[in-house]
Formats: sequence, structure tokens, C-alpha cells
Amino acid sequence: MSYQKILVGIDGSKQSAMAFEKAVEVAKQNKAKLYLLSVINGERYPTTSPGGYGFVSHSVYDSAVETMNAKLTDYKKKAIAAGVSDVETTVEIGNAKVELAERFPKENNIDLIVMGATGLNVVGRLIVGSTAAYTIREAPCDVTVVKTDQDNKKLEIKESSYPEI
Repeated sequence: MSYQKILVGIDGSKQSAMAFEKAVEVAKQNKAKLYLLSVINGERYPTTSPGGYGFVSHSVYDSAVETMNAKLTDYKKKAIAAGVSDVETTVEIGNAKVELAERFPKENNIDLIVMGATGLNVVGRLIVGSTAAYTIREAPCDVTVVKTDQDNKKLEIKESSYPEI
């Protein structure tokens, strides 16, 4: 089995950083294209009006989009320096679960999704649910959930910590 299109979800957490590191290794081994995706939770742009709809303008997301674009640019540089020749970055506004598990993989023919085991604290998981569990259930391709660093050591996470953005 050879993976040719690998998607890694980046949310700014340490877990997603570990997923990125492992995805880079898999991409190198398979000479695959690496997609870096960050999803900012909010209303997805309507296809007819990129300015937003309802009462909320998407300009409220501009700062978060800019921050994540900068973070993904840094990740892209790291991936290229590590030997991955084809890297694409995308920041989306929408439902993180749906974008990561369904829409983006289907639109880009992804054959492997790599993601951190969790990026939220306990309260966030209770409210939002587990993106990893949803992705495992709904993705049209293989999913690797990363729980350890490059040395296969589990990251100690304080339950009160929030994702870095």
C-alpha cells in the first residue's frame, strides 16, 4: 500500500504538531503530496457570496485565518526542509469535523488522514465531541490518530491547557 495524498489536520495544539511530524515521515517514505489543513470553526462561505451570509461577515475570522496561514506557512517550510517536495496549505472556515473528515478528503482524493488524538481540553471535548472519533467513522480513507511523539513517547497534557493558536 502506498499513500499518495496525505492530509494532516493542524489546529495549533501540540498533538497536531506531533501528527505533522509523523505525516512528514509518511509523505517522505511514499513520495506523497502533503496537505496541511486548518479549520476555523464558523459558518462556511456560501458558494455564491464569498462575503458571508446571514448577519455575520466573515471578516470576523480574518485575524484567525491570518494567524493559521502564517502557522501553516511555517509548517510547509519545515516539511520541504525535511524532504517533502509537494506541500499544499489550506485554511478553511466551517465545521472542523466535516471539513477534515469528509469535504476536503473527498474533494482532493485524500488516501490518508493523519491527526492528533485530541486538540481540546476535557470541557471542549464534551461540548464539541471528538473530531478524531468522528473522522475515523466518516472519512472515506485511512485515518492515523497520533498519540505519541517521534520517539513514541506519549505527550503529557494538562487537562486545563488550550490549543496554541
